Formats: sequence, structure tokens, C-alpha cells
Amino acid sequence: MTANGQESRLRARAEYGARMRKFRTSHGLSQERLAAAPGVTYSESQIGAVERGKRTPSEAFTEEIERVLGLNGELKELLPDIHTDLGPVWFRPWPGIEAAAHTIRTSEPLVIPGLLQTEGYAEQVLLGEPGTTREQVHKAVKVRLKRQAVFDEPNPPMYSTLIDESVLFRPIGGAEVMRKQLAHLVTVMKHPCITVRVVPLSAGMTTGLLGAFEIAQVDGSPDAAYLESALTGEVITHIDKVRALGVRWDALSSMAHPVNVSEKVIREMMERYGD
Repeated sequence: MTANGQESRLRARAEYGARMRKFRTSHGLSQERLAAAPGVTYSESQIGAVERGKRTPSEAFTEEIERVLGLNGELKELLPDIHTDLGPVWFRPWPGIEAAAHTIRTSEPLVIPGLLQTEGYAEQVLLGEPGTTREQVHKAVKVRLKRQAVFDEPNPPMYSTLIDESVLFRPIGGAEVMRKQLAHLVTVMKHPCITVRVVPLSAGMTTGLLGAFEIAQVDGSPDAAYLESALTGEVITHIDKVRALGVRWDALSSMAHPVNVSEKVIREMMERYGD
């Protein structure tokens, strides 16, 4: 994203916060009362973070706030400029959900999860898309790395991921890229909020091989999940669907190595890629 593009996005986000504050106060509502209004599923702290420009407003958030404040697109019209660097339209709601979550669970049968990827590994993964350009990859890598800042927040989410062991064998980008990626995994496993476990090949056919998914839990909001296919992705909040993914994650979790064994497996593969 260019410097001008970044400035434009920041201006749009600041304008969004200013407008929201103006419309809220014109209705005589504090942030606390707005959060308690019927139909609002976001907390006072989440509302405050959006107004201060510390959190990117999603389309779902905007629709709720506009409905309660009786607006007609005054906030929504700013979203295209705010979301210019957040990837495809179908993905844009997810970074906001991810950033607000207190717990995130993921399952990945094909690649290292995005929140744990190194720049070099992420670049190679994104280059795998036929027809993609270097410029598009560069922008997408920046978005992916920016999402990882969630772990630097004062209250980062509890993040637990299950990685199929086959992912460690797939030499994406070659030996050097993989060695650095696995070394990074070992490092992030020391973070008090990050748990990485490996589902062994000996588990055979597992429900995790049906596809990658993430589940996010946010205070004051329904649990949400993100699914990605070969062509597109989908953010879902349907209770039964998210619950079904939770059951799938629990089943996989029971098959995964403990953390200490997983770290040993990762270190052994790292050595196989050379020093």
C-alpha cells in the first residue's frame, strides 16, 4: 500500500470515529448506553476503540450502529476507503473479528497458519495463486503481517492452532524458507498466549483434512468462524455451523501431540532443512 493510500485509510478511519461520536452524542448516548442499546452486540470498549481509531470497523458493526442511531449510510460510505488494504471483500470482516477476539482456535491441514507465517513463507504461499503479480503478493503479505500485531496488544487473544504434520514436510519456498519458518514457530510457542500442536501423520484420515478453518470468540458477540476454499472465503456466524466446527476442532485436538512433543517434532524437521 502506498504512503498516500495509508494516509487516506487513516483519514477515513478518523472521520468514521468522529462521525460516530457526533451521531452518538446527538442522541444523548454515552458509549456505555450505546453498547446496552437493543440490537447492539458490541461492548463499550469495542465501541470506544472504533471511535478512537484503534479498531477497524467491520460492515456488521457499522450496520448495527447505523440502525440504532437511525443513520442511512453516513458511516457505511467510509468503509471502502477504510478497508482498502484488508484484502478481498469476502475477507474484510475477519481481521476486525480476529483483533477483537479473546480466543482463537484454528486448524490447518495445508500450510502454516497465517498469523504465524514469516514474511518469506507468506510470500511463497501467496505466489502459488496462478496469475498473481508481485505487487499483489506484496500487498497481501503486508496485510497478513499486519494481522500478526494482534499478539502485541496489551490483551492478546488466547490462540491455539492444530497443524497437520504434513505441513512440516511441504518445502514451500525451499529449505531456507522452511527452516526460518519452523524456527519462527518454535519462537512463538514461547508466547504465553500461543499454543501450537501438531496432528501426527499416524492419525491417518482426520476431519481436519476436510479444510482449514478458524473460530473466534468475542465478548458480547456471537462466535464467528472463517472458512476458505480454493476460490473464495466465508465468514460465518450461524450458531449451528460454528458449533459444528468447534466439535471438529475438539476431535482434532484429541489426536494432536502435546505441546512439548509438538515442539520436538518441529525442531526435528527444522534440522532436516539444515542449519
